[in-house]
Amino acid sequence: MKRYLYALAGLLTVFAVFITTANALENGGNEVTIIDEGFTISAVTRTDTVGEFLENFGIEIGEFDTVVPSLDTLITGPMEIEIMRAFPVYLRLDGAEELEIAPARYGSFLFTFVNDLRTQTGLDYIFNRDDWQMRLYPWDVVELTTVKRVVYEEFEDIAYETIYTENDEIFWGDRVVYSDGVLGRNRTNTLAVYIGGELSSRATVFEETLWQPVSARAYMGTYIPAYHALSACGELFNYTRTFVAEATAYTLDFASTGRHPDHPLFGVTASGMMAQVGVVAVDTNVIPFHTRLYIEGYGFAVAGDRGGAIRGEKVDLFFDTREETVQFGRRHIRVWILDEI
Repeated sequence: MKRYLYALAGLLTVFAVFITTANALENGGNEVTIIDEGFTISAVTRTDTVGEFLENFGIEIGEFDTVVPSLDTLITGPMEIEIMRAFPVYLRLDGAEELEIAPARYGSFLFTFVNDLRTQTGLDYIFNRDDWQMRLYPWDVVELTTVKRVVYEEFEDIAYETIYTENDEIFWGDRVVYSDGVLGRNRTNTLAVYIGGELSSRATVFEETLWQPVSARAYMGTYIPAYHALSACGELFNYTRTFVAEATAYTLDFASTGRHPDHPLFGVTASGMMAQVGVVAVDTNVIPFHTRLYIEGYGFAVAGDRGGAIRGEKVDLFFDTREETVQFGRRHIRVWILDEI
């Protein structure tokens, strides 16, 4: 039954072409012969170009099909039009197990097929250059490695600086911003190249500053209230009183402590603290144990030891080595009492 229907459809098509050809010849048309994959059809047309004729005749042309002469060729007399249809090939990309199907132009070589693929996908491909002139046939397997180039546009803030002006009406260390800063903006275009799906290289291809940062402006407080002072590292502390003391230095050797390392109390101060930097000997009648101090040129300390020669407003500062004690010697320095017990 199906064969009968196909045969009937073919007869009707030939009859329609015959009627159309006869009418066109009577009206001064041009006779055209179409060769499409081995099938030949003749017709007469009054259309201007090959493309218009094929469209009117209901013949579809695929993207990769080849028409000779070209679609924009004028029909000025008897003409033969040959349609060379694209054919499918298998495409293996980046070593994948699954194959894709892609169209190849009639008579394609590998290099022309790859050029068509580049135009279609916008990608580049690596293939065996020894085979670049290999002719392709239907269902050939073509193995290619993709080369993808991507330009990333990235934006980055540019930090602004803060310009400070001293103000003695603002508490020391406080900062009051009176003009906000504005971040700058930088734009970078980076080219990333992926080969076989893996990142191969990355490089900056363009960079520009969209706008420069604007500095912020602020007041920096310099006011130090009564009974406050600054340490050498800029830390503000409050104190109850201050005085100038005669200062000496000691360490854990026998000359300073009268004890050898095998003594059971070696390294233990009179307050029970372990001797270390920051523990100083004082006259406990003047400065009680555990009083916190700030000592000029030494830093923050605590009263944790005493000695027979330490009387009145004197301090004996602990150092790790004999060399440091010798270098310090004896001098007069300012001492601040941070709190007293």
